[in-house]
Amino acid sequence: MTDTGTREDARRQLRRGNATLQAQVDTLLDGLRTQTEALAAAQGAVAGTTAQAESADGLVRVTVDAAGAVTSVEVDASAFGRTTPARLAEAFTAAARTATAEVRARVAEILAPVTALSADLPDLPDFVPGAPSLRNLVPTEATEFTPPDRQDPDTDDLHDWRAPILREAHRG
Repeated sequence: MTDTGTREDARRQLRRGNATLQAQVDTLLDGLRTQTEALAAAQGAVAGTTAQAESADGLVRVTVDAAGAVTSVEVDASAFGRTTPARLAEAFTAAARTATAEVRARVAEILAPVTALSADLPDLPDFVPGAPSLRNLVPTEATEFTPPDRQDPDTDDLHDWRAPILREAHRG
């Protein structure tokens, strides 16, 4: 009889463990549903988000979409008489960067509630000890990209790209 009693105790213990795990999974799924609904609503709001910025001299106005891509550029009619091409290019760049920073801030504001919801959900290490965290797989902030300095293609010391390849291969 003690063998039967031990088995029953083990079964009860397993059932309690299963019930606890089931409750955790149910909580996780409820949180995931809530987050998915909030994300769908936020995606709709983000999709229509734009920002517009004007250069300091008022000669250039740039509009960007939610991704920061330039969607329109307006140039004041007097721009070509009042400035140099280099200054006009700087005005374009400055206005585009300002508009992009503004749209990033708007998108972050729209997504903040969704991000807050995910902070309340359990992470993978909560279920599997020693497992890596999944929380920071995707960066929450875009980083500024600085393009490398442009090099004159004629100064390429690795290879003269204008040389015919077939003639080089058959020399010597």
